[in-house]
Amino acid sequence: MYEIIKTVISSGRFELTDMLKKINTQWLEGSIADEHRKELITIAREKANPEDSYAPVRNQIEGLYKNMEEMAREITELKTEVVKLKGEEVQPPEPEEEYPPYKKPSGAHDAYHAGDKIAFEGKWYICIAPEGVAVVWGPAEYPYYWKEVTE
Repeated sequence: MYEIIKTVISSGRFELTDMLKKINTQWLEGSIADEHRKELITIAREKANPEDSYAPVRNQIEGLYKNMEEMAREITELKTEVVKLKGEEVQPPEPEEEYPPYKKPSGAHDAYHAGDKIAFEGKWYICIAPEGVAVVWGPAEYPYYWKEVTE
């Protein structure tokens, strides 16, 4: 069983979480020894394709980020209603900068997408990445996803 699992891992066609479960199941059933289990887990983690292995987590994070944006919008609306009910004057929100300063994303949850605008090193840029692509690089690192705006 050890050789079969090692062959599958070497092919690179597996999802990490699923493979780790299979390794542990085989180990619990006594089909592989402790040292083989440790070796297979190490190899699987090294060979795992992040696009295949962490997609569910990435999708969850993006979903949570969208939910947070929606909740923030709803909270702002509720705050406005409370202010009105108190009879106080509603202050207009601070206008957003059309080209906010570039901030290095830490992952897909705060990445840039097609149409996003930034100010970077004294110039303005708009993200021209394909629809659905999360951009975590700035214009200097990956200029193919950014178009300089010269207005």
